[in-house]
Amino acid sequence: MKYIPPAIFAVLVIFVATNLPAPAFAQKERVVVTDFDLGPAQKNSIQLPIGWALKVWHGRADIRLIQDENRHLKVLRLRSEKASVSIYREVKLDLKKFPVLSWKWKVTKLPEGADARNVESDDQAAGVYVVFPRFPSFINSQFIGYVWETSVPKGTILRSRKNPMVHYIVVRSGVDDLDKWITEKRNVMDDYQRVFGTAAPKVGGIALMIDTDDTHSDAESYFANVEFKGDVSRASAAVQDDRFAKATDSTAWVYE
Repeated sequence: MKYIPPAIFAVLVIFVATNLPAPAFAQKERVVVTDFDLGPAQKNSIQLPIGWALKVWHGRADIRLIQDENRHLKVLRLRSEKASVSIYREVKLDLKKFPVLSWKWKVTKLPEGADARNVESDDQAAGVYVVFPRFPSFINSQFIGYVWETSVPKGTILRSRKNPMVHYIVVRSGVDDLDKWITEKRNVMDDYQRVFGTAAPKVGGIALMIDTDDTHSDAESYFANVEFKGDVSRASAAVQDDRFAKATDSTAWVYE
């Protein structure tokens, strides 16, 4: 992940919070962050879905809402050529009510040589970041990034070498599941307790990211149906051997 200077991220968060429409819609059992099939692109844009803001850390954004012909749904496609790009939207919710984050993703190309354990190769083909704003200043905001890694083993939990407030949980790694739509479920409330050692505060936002600027390589990923749920019955849970340890495999369903 590209280093995010706290002051710059604070500006981004403030901009998003003051310029976007209502962040998500709640139902009894879930909070839908996005359903790209229902949300058209912003006016005069073929890139961003409504309600999301773009941040280009490095390079040029290649973001599109496209029709997935196999699944007959509109999905978000991210491509990166030596770039670092994210889209963000405000999502305010209490994890005590909606502890489970669910999303669909597919990776078709990994950044070559990427490895988050090294500063010079901290890139990922796909990441879903949960933002925990800490008041009165956004400088201390915390992040949990659920990432698809190239080299770091699946289940690893580690702190970003560039930003100590960012912690990665490696949900997928390597080429075994490339070109497949996979649904992930994570109990964010439990993950926060495991990573930061305290009860989880309220969520303030969600970011989707692709990052290949450190390895100067290319990557491609797709996202769909991001939502928080109240049902924890099938959410994955990591086993804590130590603070940054390997975790058990996450629950997933594969869509061929």
